[in-house]
Amino acid sequence: MASTPTTTAAQECGEGDGLPDSKISIQLYTHVGELGSGTPSPETIDRVLGEVANAGFTNVEPFNQPYSMPVDDYKAILDRYGLEVSSSHGSTDRGTWPATVDYAVALGQDYIGTGGMAGNYGTYEEAVATAAYVNELGQYAHEHGAGKIVLHNHQSEFTTRYADPETGETVSAWQVIEENTDPRYVTFELDVGWAADAGIDVPAWIEEYGDRIELLHVKDAVNVNAEGDMRQVALGSGDIDLPAIIAASEPYVEYYTYEWDNAPSFETSAESYRYLRCYLADGGGDVCEPDDGPSLALGRPVTTSSIDDPTRTGDKAVDGNAGTRWGSQWSEPEWIAVDLGAEYDLSRVVIDWETAYASGYEIQTSPDGETWTTVHTVADGDGFFDEIDLSGTGRHVRLYATERATQWGFSLYELEVYGTPAGAEPTPEPETRDAGYWTSEYRQVRNPDHTTDELECFLSATRARSDVFDEVVDLTTLDDAVQVLWARHHDERVDAFDRQLLGAWLNVAAGSVALSDRVRGGGTVGDLLVAAETARLDEDSTWRELRGYKEALERVNAGH
Repeated sequence: MASTPTTTAAQECGEGDGLPDSKISIQLYTHVGELGSGTPSPETIDRVLGEVANAGFTNVEPFNQPYSMPVDDYKAILDRYGLEVSSSHGSTDRGTWPATVDYAVALGQDYIGTGGMAGNYGTYEEAVATAAYVNELGQYAHEHGAGKIVLHNHQSEFTTRYADPETGETVSAWQVIEENTDPRYVTFELDVGWAADAGIDVPAWIEEYGDRIELLHVKDAVNVNAEGDMRQVALGSGDIDLPAIIAASEPYVEYYTYEWDNAPSFETSAESYRYLRCYLADGGGDVCEPDDGPSLALGRPVTTSSIDDPTRTGDKAVDGNAGTRWGSQWSEPEWIAVDLGAEYDLSRVVIDWETAYASGYEIQTSPDGETWTTVHTVADGDGFFDEIDLSGTGRHVRLYATERATQWGFSLYELEVYGTPAGAEPTPEPETRDAGYWTSEYRQVRNPDHTTDELECFLSATRARSDVFDEVVDLTTLDDAVQVLWARHHDERVDAFDRQLLGAWLNVAAGSVALSDRVRGGGTVGDLLVAAETARLDEDSTWRELRGYKEALERVNAGH
């Protein structure tokens, strides 16, 4: 039965923008919620593989393989959607290993894997014995027409450590198994998320052991190697330095296998496919985002209707830790309320849901924690992450959950509240000023301490708020910024001055020019910039004065 995919495959990116499709795969445990833990029905496999292909993937990594489904039937579904099997996770039992190998050979997959190390490693001796066992399995696979056996880590392979009996050096279980396995038969699938959560510098680890790592499990996450649980998110939206990891691994890795354990949707898989395929083209997102300060709820007193576990109290939802959470009893309605300590005019609420989310809920405010007013209602919540713009005033804010989306209660990692003190005068919009004004005000003439990214952020924000900067362009390089971030309402001579002034400040931010550098005629670059800014802002300055500064700035920029 053919499936009806619900997502749209990501657009193709340009050559060199990211990884080629031939190297991108997906671990199907990402959608274990749809597949289940046993052998799925043919209809379920068909539907899930159709969605995966529609998300953009051309390679898959099944778990629990071999299925009880005949291999020809499974291959027919794969062929229907143009999918290949890059590797697999399954049993490494010696008795069923021949069947596992035969299944893999029939599918034409490159590697046969396991979700762990295929054995114990609680002691040094157990790790050595596990290495010997997987050597045996890998050699059998090699001799019967299959590829290498692939071992996959979680955190414990790195956190389990013991003294090497010969050298006395403290080594991890992963290192012992790596050292005692035959690279002809055994390779590793480094799960970058679990490794990072175990405190491993993943790019450095790949640099050292890359010739033994032929696959990656590519995860992204927040709250990595921190108190509480690591939480997986779509690729490119977490804390793991994926570009650095990919750059370090490219000489070694054959498959980059995306995995998010029990991901919330096929849409998130499509986003993550696009990241792997196009991440260089995307440029890492916006240069900067508006900063409205810390959450007003951070660390404030909380009350709740109930908790489902002594470790999941309400204060865990306002502690700023994305790995801790509040959980309610398995009933409805349930609520969590925070005392902000003073009256605020509210502008925004952010809710970071755990799996047990509310499909229906209200945001309420109160002056005293007793009488509540609903200021926003959600009737079709889909979980994960809600950012709600609202208008209301109150000292207390309550999330009142009325409808469960799961069989569990309600659970959220963070509840954030934003606003301004009640009755405070709003911050006036910036006036439309010329380029000299913005360089002076935003780059702190006498104490320029901004990085290049911060400068570009300021300049980008300035352009967005002012009709002086009226072009919408990328700020990929300093030259791009110099070409566009200058005023358009002067004559050409003043425009040329502004361009040189902006260019000099960008060079200072980039570190290619120091404020202490000497300039022709005496003084320093810092002195020149202060004088040029002053002249630019002086309405009585003549073009002759500005031209002199322009030429001096031009000489500074020409050397860098």
